[in-house]
Amino acid sequence: SEGAHVVVADIDIKAAEETVQQLNSRYGSEISKAVQMNITDRQSVIGAYNKVILKFGGIDILINTAAVFIPADKEENSYYDETWNKIFNINVTGNYILVEEFASVIKKQKTNGTILIISSANAVVPKTGSEPYDVSKAAVNHLIRELAIRYSPLIRVNGVSPATVIEGSTMFPRDRIINSLKKYQIKFDQNENTESLRNKLANFYAKRTLLNKDVHPLNIVEAGYYLISDKAGRTTGHIIPVDGGLKEAFLR
Repeated sequence: SEGAHVVVADIDIKAAEETVQQLNSRYGSEISKAVQMNITDRQSVIGAYNKVILKFGGIDILINTAAVFIPADKEENSYYDETWNKIFNINVTGNYILVEEFASVIKKQKTNGTILIISSANAVVPKTGSEPYDVSKAAVNHLIRELAIRYSPLIRVNGVSPATVIEGSTMFPRDRIINSLKKYQIKFDQNENTESLRNKLANFYAKRTLLNKDVHPLNIVEAGYYLISDKAGRTTGHIIPVDGGLKEAFLR
């Protein structure tokens, strides 16, 4: 609504196209474009950027929400052997490749750019059973600071660090919701529908916060929009928590 074009990039091109259809139906047929991108493959990233430039003439803002959380396998050794590199490749290396190639575009354009990377409260809250994901997000936090230094003054790099988001999350299928309810000893009925179970888990997470509120996708969007806007034009290398007041994640 403020004149921007939106490119939805995803390794799942069908998912990207569905999102683009929603955007175009609301804002106009030429407002957005879907491209396929594998953030762990540099040539895929370059190819996607080139398609964007060909379509819209350039790139100004990069927002990355891509990440992977893989639940622990019963075989711990097997889990870490097979999963650690995959999680780090997507969550950390993927961000680095995205930003490095974005910076290359910005330099060629001789313009300024803005980057937003989605991290997680897990980056600073130690847990059991999710070490690869948690440590990868800690790396993302520091990567944001390093990239802000490296690409200043042309590019601002910031992040948002949300607590667990249940609503609309593909990371919480029914099986994982049930496992979480059992883990936290929350009463439920196996016959309850998924939405009811989802709400119980969301309420549990909300009660752990100072504000007693769960985190919704729109809360993250609003914080992210501020960081990429001119209102935050003097801010770089910082990460805004959106966690309802999760005291375990307070800076030490």
